[in-house]
Amino acid sequence: MRSLFILVFILCLENVVAQNSYSYKATYQLEYQEDSTDENSIKTEKGVLYLGKDHSRYSSLGKAVKDSLENMPNPKGMTMGEYNQMTDFDYTIYKDYQDNEITLAEKVFQYEFKYQQDLKQIDWEIQPENKEILGFSVQKATGAFAGRKYIAWFAPELPFSDGPYKFSGLPGLIVGISDFRDDYHFTLTGFQELEKPVNKLLNLDSYKAVSQKELDRVRDDYNRDPIGTMEKAGIRFGWSEEDEAKQKKELTKKYKRRNNPIELQK
Repeated sequence: MRSLFILVFILCLENVVAQNSYSYKATYQLEYQEDSTDENSIKTEKGVLYLGKDHSRYSSLGKAVKDSLENMPNPKGMTMGEYNQMTDFDYTIYKDYQDNEITLAEKVFQYEFKYQQDLKQIDWEIQPENKEILGFSVQKATGAFAGRKYIAWFAPELPFSDGPYKFSGLPGLIVGISDFRDDYHFTLTGFQELEKPVNKLLNLDSYKAVSQKELDRVRDDYNRDPIGTMEKAGIRFGWSEEDEAKQKKELTKKYKRRNNPIELQK
């Protein structure tokens, strides 16, 4: 009887692990125009989408590096400017297809926030055009999201109704998507089935539930003056007045350049 109980427990545990793990990974290259007034302000980042049964997880590679460095004291003697240049996107996005829900989780300085949205936010119109991307036969679709109109290319042979960022809802994985102005352009650069499923879930119990507008406001306040925010929390950098002024000037310039968010309407 005890052996039967243990066997049932193991099978249940394996089922839970399977439900909470990811068996596929899609890698994307993002090109985006940081400054809406400067066509030359093009930046690039890599993003990774982990895909599992009825759920997915998306974040930038820069965020993963930044997360690991946060556990190191004074990592490589980096300046505040260098640290903040690792990624412009500090969030992790979870899609839950069973509950039809998106959860965006983000740590702003030492504060953890999350907000939730409906998963189905785009009314796609599938178009007749076809082409090939990375050896996959893809089809065109158009739709609008958060103040921008998009062209997407999806691969029916990759049976995932998913894509980078918050994009989803097409009958195949999105392998390329850009807004009509080409301010944001995601392109699939790799897709693989993992040898062993990985668990990339994050315990969000400690994250404070807020609205998207509230999180955007907290992030904006921090980006405007990260050094001041840290100093108010009791963190001292030991800089000279000249070095601190230089750091603040650099961060202010960076803040002013970031005036072209992916979501224009919220």
